[in-house]
Amino acid sequence: MTEAAAPVRGRLGRLDALRGVAALVVLAHHVSMTVPQIAAAYESSVGVALFSAGWWATLSPLKVLLAGPEFVLVFFVLSGFVLVRSPLAARESGPHYDWGAYYVRRVIRLTVPVVVSVGLAVVWIVLVPRMVGAAGGPWLARQDTPDLGLGNLLREVSIIGETRRPDINPPLWSLVWEMWFSLLLPVFVALAAFTRKPVSSPIRRILLWAAVLCALASIGYVTTTQPLMYLPPFALGALLAANYDELHGCRDRLVQSANGRVLGCMLTALGPSLLVAYWMLRPLASGVWSDATLSLRVAGAFMIVATVAFWPASVSERGRVRAPRTRRALDWLGAISFSLYLVHFPIVVAFAVLAGPGRWWLGALVSVPLSLVVAQLMTRFVEQPAQVHGTRAGASVSERMSRLTNRQ
Repeated sequence: MTEAAAPVRGRLGRLDALRGVAALVVLAHHVSMTVPQIAAAYESSVGVALFSAGWWATLSPLKVLLAGPEFVLVFFVLSGFVLVRSPLAARESGPHYDWGAYYVRRVIRLTVPVVVSVGLAVVWIVLVPRMVGAAGGPWLARQDTPDLGLGNLLREVSIIGETRRPDINPPLWSLVWEMWFSLLLPVFVALAAFTRKPVSSPIRRILLWAAVLCALASIGYVTTTQPLMYLPPFALGALLAANYDELHGCRDRLVQSANGRVLGCMLTALGPSLLVAYWMLRPLASGVWSDATLSLRVAGAFMIVATVAFWPASVSERGRVRAPRTRRALDWLGAISFSLYLVHFPIVVAFAVLAGPGRWWLGALVSVPLSLVVAQLMTRFVEQPAQVHGTRAGASVSERMSRLTNRQ
């Protein structure tokens, strides 16, 4: 869910692939929630039988393959990494960054696909009324009778209206924070620049900032303060972007030794482990400790983006030679990731309803490929034109502002 940008030394392709994987995991998560046993285990771990479908999907390490809400935080870190780079470079190299053009471009980039996605969701809801009840499991039951009133429609397409869960197209909850981050980008750019201030060795400084931001997120989860829960991941992405050279140099030093390579592999495994640590510890933790373990997903998302972005180049290069089809598939998923995120939910629910309780697999057989096809169409005919028109509108605003300034 990030806007396209010029590559950072050839490494943005890996992050695009990660964005595609994240969107696919979100899709898999919502498909899994149409399984009553998994949905019930997601609600509560009490009474979940060992090695049952609910156990494998929520309490085993395989949870990382269905960690939809957790991978949304990976989107947030990616957005922080991508969006901060250009204005940060302009801030530190001298040229003025055109904030007026940026705001016009960014708002159009986000709002046009969102409006279309809400319209598509309404079509699916009208065509396939959501009247499942408890037989379809607790998750499908929550999707019953969404509010299609004008007020609710306007609330969902406004993005930064209310932060409660949307019921027409629920994944839009994350776009609220994507938009707030986009509007507050100058603050995040200033913070990113400040993290470059020499306090100690570069790596210690970066680790200190990462710890502070993760601690803020933990406070947010413990106190249920949504801005603290969801804005620090963007700042963690900005931290990576601001300190790219230092992290790149650290990576180069590590790969030169066997111990460094082992450490890199450990860090690579640490990200997914932290991302789903809450689920592994869920039967053991309660109250404030449960909230604290939930916040570990922020550190996990940060570690995943960091290791994909910086560790190691040789793996990516070998992979491109050995598995060109896999690379093309990941590139394609990355290209359609934003649209896939926006359009898949009502399709998954519609075909789960049509398939009926106990036949979730039949709904999945249709909804997964159909979501990919609709996402491709959405990318081609909505998202990409929105990017083009946003860029033109931003340039037009910039030109007009320049003329007004020159006249004065």
